[in-house]
Amino acid sequence: MLVLPAIDIINGECVRLTKGDFRHKKTYSSDPFEVAKRWVYQGAEWIHIIDLDGARTGKMSNLSIASRIKNDLKVKVQYGGGIRNLNAVEKVLSEGIDRAILGTRVMEDKGFLESCSRNYSENIIISLDYDKNGMIYKNGWKKRALNNIFDFLKILESLEIKEIIVTDINRDGTMERPDIRFLKKLLMSTGINFIVAGGIADIEDIKQLKKIESYGISGVITGKALYEGKRPMDLAEAIKIGSER
Repeated sequence: MLVLPAIDIINGECVRLTKGDFRHKKTYSSDPFEVAKRWVYQGAEWIHIIDLDGARTGKMSNLSIASRIKNDLKVKVQYGGGIRNLNAVEKVLSEGIDRAILGTRVMEDKGFLESCSRNYSENIIISLDYDKNGMIYKNGWKKRALNNIFDFLKILESLEIKEIIVTDINRDGTMERPDIRFLKKLLMSTGINFIVAGGIADIEDIKQLKKIESYGISGVITGKALYEGKRPMDLAEAIKIGSER
């Protein structure tokens, strides 16, 4: 089970939001590259980068930062936020990014989803952001999509998609712990592997998710737990627990 540190970027700065609310923004560093360097030093194999400006506007704004992190630190990077057409996908991949994260547009355009899954299957990953009732949200969590997550998982299965990111938006940035019961329900409804995000508080959550890894958890994304609290989570320890057999 991979542990992926998250770097969210607004105006070139490393920030975190609470429940995706831009009014509740906290800045941790003016230099996301230095933050990424710290995570790589602690053993990160992947960095999860979200361009929050792009998620809000629909146009990528911080790709150059992600590209520098990828190419200078020699770490795997998945990048999302504002990737709304095939040209944007190609632009991201041309910068050396390992995986383009797709969200809003795949909810709105099945043709785009099918084209991306057919032509870029190894270099894209779908991200589903859901609420406590399983409804999917898009446009930086500002709008509710027509699908619930259970129905959309069936669509993704029909396209033979093997792995996705799932984020509980009611817990993301709250450090209130993942909803393990609902996660198990989701996992048992599909054969798709999940990279889980939302609510990670400390190393105990990594241990709890590790216990249900066999249900189909391939990774965990952690953000705020690494940046704040009385004792920020030790990424190296989390990676070690995730990699245990």
